Amino acid sequence: MWLLYEFLLSIAFLLYLPRAIWRRRLPHRGWSMRLGRYPASIRQALEGRSAIWVHAVSVGEVLAARPLLEGLSKARAREALVVSTVTPSGFQLASTHQHCASTEIYFPLDLRICVTRALEAIRPRVLLLMESELWPVMISTAKARGVSIAVINGRISPRAFRRYQWVKPWLQHMMSQVDLFLMQTQQDAERVITLGAPRDRIRVIGSLKWDASVGTRPSPDAIRSQAARIGLNGQDPVLVAGSTHRGEEELLLRAFKNLRRTYPHARCILAPRHLERLGELEFLSCGAGFVSQKLSQGPEGRSPPGADPGPWDVGLVDTFGQLPLYYGMASVVFVGGSLIPHGGQNPLEPASLGKPVVFGPSMHNFAEIAQQLLAHRAARQLKAASELPATLQDLLGNRPSAEAMGRRAQDVVEQSRGTTQRTLEALQPLLKF
Repeated sequence: MWLLYEFLLSIAFLLYLPRAIWRRRLPHRGWSMRLGRYPASIRQALEGRSAIWVHAVSVGEVLAARPLLEGLSKARAREALVVSTVTPSGFQLASTHQHCASTEIYFPLDLRICVTRALEAIRPRVLLLMESELWPVMISTAKARGVSIAVINGRISPRAFRRYQWVKPWLQHMMSQVDLFLMQTQQDAERVITLGAPRDRIRVIGSLKWDASVGTRPSPDAIRSQAARIGLNGQDPVLVAGSTHRGEEELLLRAFKNLRRTYPHARCILAPRHLERLGELEFLSCGAGFVSQKLSQGPEGRSPPGADPGPWDVGLVDTFGQLPLYYGMASVVFVGGSLIPHGGQNPLEPASLGKPVVFGPSMHNFAEIAQQLLAHRAARQLKAASELPATLQDLLGNRPSAEAMGRRAQDVVEQSRGTTQRTLEALQPLLKF
């Protein structure tokens, strides 16, 4: 079965390759690491030390892992802490912001030759897989080498669960090789049990993202300083749309144009999920008649054809790891990935800053978090994209109500913390020599 899996994975990669090159996702400088070939500097950094390997696939998982990595670095200070990702954005964030890790690497392709090379280079004692990163070849090869394996911050989305059902008979052996499943919700636990995970190895302890959202919270001084640098006066309304996807920005720009009729000096900040789309967003902004500006370049924007240069209308976040800073400037926040059938992005960062949060109908990737915020009247969910303009008008037109919603969101975050400590306690049997 797994030979067929590796064959199909190789075919899928070959089919994906032209699209990835066209979208400028490949090649990137870490591609050789995905083949299991790591630089000598990484091997030297790990030489003579046992390693704990934490795999966090992309930006969201890297951010969620921060409090846990800090806890591991203190509890297991003598061991090397290796963080792996799959995406360039995740790797860049891990490289620039994870000061407690010994080294950062790309996770190998789940092909036996790549996985074997990686395990030979890293030689982990413990492998911690974030969320739903269940890679059969890695799990079976690591277990054959005596590596302890745990799934942390585990979740199984409805979409992934339906897909896994097709290969359930082959998943059960893989699931039996995982020593511990630390799941976010009871529903996630039931799904992983259905797929063959031993019930006695499963614990429900909540989401690390509650703790991580507080850990990434910038200081008021940092927010004010950055706001002044990009030309915000602290008085005019600011709409911040975070982690947006293709198909959402046009809807947001239309809603912003509607908002400008009431608030002519309002600003919009767009933070695309994938930074390689910045050129596309510049084109969309100019096409909508707005002056756009990459925010790392200062307050003077790029004007539409025929317009005079001047302060920007639409700011584009073009740097990794700074989204919480821009959330701190917001009058209202829209959470991306939710107006298209993607499943939403993390609403906790703006919630932890006490901001009124709006998201669309597609939030199944953060279902329990979204439900908790909604249950406490700490967020608003749109039934359709057509509700976005009126919802933004309502929140900006009733500042006391919007601010109260933000305070409730912050309270929910504070009351839901503690998953990091529960995770560290649950991992103790695996971490002990």
